[in-house]
Amino acid sequence: MYINRNILEEFPHYAYFYTVEVDESKPLDQQKEEKMIIFETACDITESSHSWSRNFIWAKYAVYFPFDPDVDELNITLGNLFETDLYGMRVNGKVVGVFPSQLGGVTVYIQDTDV
Repeated sequence: MYINRNILEEFPHYAYFYTVEVDESKPLDQQKEEKMIIFETACDITESSHSWSRNFIWAKYAVYFPFDPDVDELNITLGNLFETDLYGMRVNGKVVGVFPSQLGGVTVYIQDTDV
């Protein structure tokens, strides 16, 4: 098997973190739940674990992305939602862990919510 390492990307995916809220600044007849994007980033995603329960496979993912604390503000918290497209497979979930690193990156753990 031949692997062309020249075409590999460090952060090949694009994802966003969001909450679902009602925009109360709108008139009452236009108020509905909407995605409010908190943070968008290029990232890399790996499955960290999975389990089988009631005929469903539950997965957890580790999301890695670059972060510069001097430039960016990391406002991702537990319970925020996450969404991306991983090679044609939709990945969405809830944030269950946020771990910034002094090496210039962040690891966020996601619990799959698509069941």
